[in-house]
Amino acid sequence: MIKKERVFLISVRCVEETIEHFNESIEELRQLADTADCEAVSIFSQALKRPNTSTYIGKGKLHEIKDAAHNLHVHTLIFNNNLSPSQSRNISDVSGCNVVDRTEIILDIFAKHARTKQAKLQVELAQLEYAYTKLKGKWEHLSRIQGGIGFRGPGETQIEVDRREIRKKTTTLKKKIDSVNKISITKRKKRKNITSIALVGYTNAGKSTLFNKLTNEKRYTANQLFATLDAKTRAVETESDEDLVITDTIGFIRKLPHRLVSSFHSTLLEVLEADLLLHVVDVSYPNLLELMQAVESVLEEMKVDNKNELIVFNKTDKMNGKYYLFLKKKLISLYPDSVFISAITGQGLIELNSKIVEFIQRRKKYIELDVPADMHNLISFLHKNAEIIACKYIEKKNIQSLKLKISRQLLDGVKKQIKNYELLEYINNKKINNKKEKQNDQ
Repeated sequence: MIKKERVFLISVRCVEETIEHFNESIEELRQLADTADCEAVSIFSQALKRPNTSTYIGKGKLHEIKDAAHNLHVHTLIFNNNLSPSQSRNISDVSGCNVVDRTEIILDIFAKHARTKQAKLQVELAQLEYAYTKLKGKWEHLSRIQGGIGFRGPGETQIEVDRREIRKKTTTLKKKIDSVNKISITKRKKRKNITSIALVGYTNAGKSTLFNKLTNEKRYTANQLFATLDAKTRAVETESDEDLVITDTIGFIRKLPHRLVSSFHSTLLEVLEADLLLHVVDVSYPNLLELMQAVESVLEEMKVDNKNELIVFNKTDKMNGKYYLFLKKKLISLYPDSVFISAITGQGLIELNSKIVEFIQRRKKYIELDVPADMHNLISFLHKNAEIIACKYIEKKNIQSLKLKISRQLLDGVKKQIKNYELLEYINNKKINNKKEKQNDQ
């Protein structure tokens, strides 16, 4: 059994912050520490008008933490905010401890949970870019071999953190990521005519559990923040035999480091290109509206706007009694088209599937289409990918007259194929007629 790293959690409550919000923030930091395999020995908090520019917390509180760390054999301090390089250095000099801020612990968790080549490269890039801004003396190696919060990384061993080396390494990583991204882009192009759904939501809202239910997958799930990191896409057949792909994306979090959003841009393209977002929300969370807003803020940062979105309130199995009925009524009034489910028990999944099918049907267009009878492949494609309502062969014109419902995405391509075919036919007929005219002249 791996021995957990003993840490102190430290936070400052500014005057404008409510007690409720502050306590939730501390609990989230505790969960982050737990996910990073740390044992939170004690929590230190202090109310200040604003964080100390030199040491983040007050000098007296810092010496109190120093003494407690010495007595309890704690060597790492985790702060619930980002620290400037000078703050980190000053705190470390006084306390003699390794100092980790909010971004560093999130980066550490991402490093721990990265599985695919793409995710590992993206995490390493984010770590290097953050190290470039801080260059703290204690972060000498970005490697799993080094160990400890703020040091763990999925990439190279023994990397000397200086600006020149980081710039060189960053350039190399970006080239590797671009190479991997080309493969991802090719895969996405192959399914551009298929309806795509992306699961988004706050970390630990139950996205991966829902993904498993909808796709019959066995993706890793755990009751912790960022249990899964890599985006995963699977094809699914609906009850109406519609082709559909569903993608499980990384979870969002309040104050998600901007560098992570930037580094994971290619992964998050699945969200940008999705036809429908399923915004999964933990309905049992006390302040769920704030978490929803945090997700929407990240989506705005990604410039995801005018996107079809279905709110999915998950974990109803944790709720019961009059309060839940009141909450559900309130949420329905705010989000009339929402769905209430339990991904664990399967409750509400039938309604969710119906909503998905309904969305796909709404995206279809009813049209009458005349297809040249010789376009056998296209006719076969339409029978497979569209809802044929009526079909009649008109011998005089040698066409198949179809009445059908088809997705707007596919329709443009179908019309283009027919136009190209008719143009080629016209050109060929023109050539034949010209040839006949020449023969007659002779």
